Parts: sequence; structure tokens; C-alpha cells
Amino acid sequence: MSCPQIIRLATRGSALALAQARRVAEKIAALAPSVRVELFPVRTTADRDPGKPLRAFGDKGVFVREVEEAVASGRADAAVHSLKDLPAVLPENFVLAAIPERVAPCDILIARNGRATLETLPPGTRVATSSLRRRGQLLHHRPDLQIVDIRGNVDTRLRKLAAGQADAIILAKAGLLRLNALPEHATELPIDAVLPAPCQGAIAVETMADSPLLSLLAQLDLPEARLACETERAFVRAIGADCRTPVGCLCAVGETSVQFSAVICSADGSRVVRFEKEVPLEAAADLAHEAAQAMLACGARAIIEKARSAPPSGGTS
Repeated sequence: MSCPQIIRLATRGSALALAQARRVAEKIAALAPSVRVELFPVRTTADRDPGKPLRAFGDKGVFVREVEEAVASGRADAAVHSLKDLPAVLPENFVLAAIPERVAPCDILIARNGRATLETLPPGTRVATSSLRRRGQLLHHRPDLQIVDIRGNVDTRLRKLAAGQADAIILAKAGLLRLNALPEHATELPIDAVLPAPCQGAIAVETMADSPLLSLLAQLDLPEARLACETERAFVRAIGADCRTPVGCLCAVGETSVQFSAVICSADGSRVVRFEKEVPLEAAADLAHEAAQAMLACGARAIIEKARSAPPSGGTS
């Protein structure tokens, strides 16, 4: 099938989502200069109700389902997402066509009154995050902190911080980098204290399995990012995680080996199950399943089930 002359990329309408879609559009334009790439913003239900806890919307597809519908209906040709928002199992007839970029998967800490680290925050500091994953790991590492919920896009959250609704905030570093909004006094959270969300920092391009764009989009794919993110997504599937599971993981791909780290934690930080292992590249395919089985054997299932039965509050990103 021939490539269309106009390619429409569906995306959420937030500043970060649009910035990510523009990056993909630029990459497509570089590969196919004769093709015009247009953005097709979609305002999702979650975007229309920013005051509602993310878990109350039901599942991890809260930010992607309506964007996918634009592709399925033919109004757009492909969708651009933050890969961490994409459920580990795609809808029927959809494929993950490309992972064109992954940067800075870590979380960062921004304090309202100057530079601070996780270790130097005073006891009782109000730290804002909507993520159960972050909440549980923070409280496990610093049970003396006070975690407060927060929602909204990056600008909104930073304004709430400046207005005094919290003393510090946790955000994904990649998003701030893409928006050129990383404060000078921001500090990275150490990976050994707070593991990121699966596929954090990665951009995903999703389309239909029979799309004429598949061969073009495949040229955007980065093999190292694909291996890392597919390993993380395989772990999420193997351990049975969903939007209500406080799960973090990171796959680091080296020249000859892969290192995989994962955590499942209770929202109050009292129970944590961890896994870490490095294997040769050729053994990477089995690593996600091995990690899931080891963690389930160490009590992860009970943490997952308790998290699913908890009332909606916050999110898991």
C-alpha cells in the first residue's frame, strides 16, 4: 500500500502531548518530505474532568482510549502517546508501530523554596503527587513526609506548587525537558529509592495493524528503546498490573547486557517487594517473566489485590 499524502496524528491536547506529537511529525517529515503531517488534538474525558482522581476513571486507558478511537474511525492515521499511558495489552487490531524516543525515565523533585533532595527535605514536608507508585516508594524511603494528591498538566501543577498547595512536587523529568520547563533547582530522585513508571520517558506511535503507514513508521523505531520498553510492558502483563497497581520498573540496555529493576509497593510504603537482575542481551526475553514470578512468590500478589480494592484516590503514573 502506498503512503498517503497527508498523515494525521491523533494526540491529547495538552502542551506536553502536542510537543511529543510535533517531535514525531518532524521525524516523519524528515523521512518523507513530500508528505504533509497534521496534528489531530483530542480532548479526553480525563482532560475534561481534571479534578477527578485518575483511578476513578476505571483503567489505564483513561488518556488514550478516545485518541485511539480517532484512529479506528479514520479521522486520524496514527496516534502519539506517552508510552507509560498505553495499557500493556493493546486493543484488537492496534499495533505499537514505533518507539521513536526515550529520554530521562527518572522522576524529579522540585521544592517550592529552593533546591532540595529527597534526603534533605525536612520532616513533615508536603510532597505533591497523583501517583500511588511514587507515594508508596516515597513513604517507604521517608515515612516522615506528608504526601498530598495533585492533578492537572505540568503548568497547572507547578502553579499549585508556587501557590503553596504543597512544599514540593514530583514530576517526570522527560516531560519537563520536552517542554523546556525544567527548573534549575530540580533534583533527580535516585532510582534505587523511586523507580519510574513502566516506559516512562518514551513516546509511542500507535496505529492499525493494516495501516499503510507501518513501513514508514517502523523507520522511526529505536531498537534499544523498543527492547527496554517491551521488557517493561511484558513485566506489567506477567505480574498482572493495571492502573490500580503501584508498580515501577526500569530496563537498562547496555552493549552486552540488560539490567532490570522492579518494585511493587503498598500505597503507605509499609510493604515493598523488589527485584533486580542483570543478564546477557540474549537472555533478555525471559527476564520480565522471571521478575514477575519471583515477586509474586515474595508477596507481590497481596499488595496488588489490596491496591485494587482501595477506594479511588490519585493515580499510578
